Amino acid sequence: MEKTKTQTEKVSGRFGAALAMMAILLANFSLQAQYESFFGRETWTYDIDYLMTCYTDEYDPNVFNTCCATFSFDFHRDDTVKIGGNTYYHYHSVFLREDTVAGRLYARYGTDETDDEYLLCDLSLSVGDTFFLPDGTAHWNWFDYKMIVDSVGYIYGKKVINLSLDGAFDFFYSPDAAQYLSAYNISLRFMEGIGPIYGISPTSAVSLEQAFGLLLCMHKDDTLCYMTHETLGCAQFGADIPQYPQSYLQVYPNPVDGQLTLEFVTEEEISGTVMVRDIVGRVCRLFPVNDKKTVLDMSALPQGVYMLTFTDRQNRKITKKIVKQ
Repeated sequence: MEKTKTQTEKVSGRFGAALAMMAILLANFSLQAQYESFFGRETWTYDIDYLMTCYTDEYDPNVFNTCCATFSFDFHRDDTVKIGGNTYYHYHSVFLREDTVAGRLYARYGTDETDDEYLLCDLSLSVGDTFFLPDGTAHWNWFDYKMIVDSVGYIYGKKVINLSLDGAFDFFYSPDAAQYLSAYNISLRFMEGIGPIYGISPTSAVSLEQAFGLLLCMHKDDTLCYMTHETLGCAQFGADIPQYPQSYLQVYPNPVDGQLTLEFVTEEEISGTVMVRDIVGRVCRLFPVNDKKTVLDMSALPQGVYMLTFTDRQNRKITKKIVKQ
């Protein structure tokens, strides 16, 4: 009888462990399965930076330059049109639709049913798959439009696909692009809930000299939900953005588990906003700050690395890396 009881306890323990493991797997699957739309509930806006040619007295068409301009594209759920049996949301001549089953974003640039529809973003891809950029993506490459999926993963429950160009790569802020890529959080990627890091509009849609610029920011329902980099901000016109010295702001403890203290070392009055972004640029928190010492509650954030940026009313910025335990 005692032997039977021991065997039962062993079986029960193994069964309980199996159930616990299954619960963990189901919870992880459920977290990943909660798909976030590329679009907002009511509105969404893309702030996209485009390369422009500066026609000055020193203009040389053979020399790469750094003149740029930012355009905003505002979409609303009520602004729809039917084309070829599909419903599109539109802003002027840019028409977007979403396949929420596969996580695909499509665009077209006219109401003629014979016009091409372009696949801009595809979250159903696997490692090693290829993806062809739509024609005209000259910001991102000069010789080859094919991209290769390098990795696929989830960052805090949202899918991210990292890609590389199968060919020459160039970036429009400088002919020597490599130094900017990691520094400005710029890499070819598809992000659940956001879309591609390149823009949504080709030359034919807005009569720009180049196409598919860099996505700087995205707002959903009037709330900032993505920013590529705090230095670039949501608008670029070729001007530098003033930065505070790192010693201006102290943050502690870091790593942080719950409460994070921000202490400003300055005689100035403090008034601005603190933004916390994850490693791909999604905005996780926005806090108003009006005191030289402020305590922020970080306990609800998942473990990982974040960038905390303070911006004052003069648009001066300072950024700190934060590790959440």
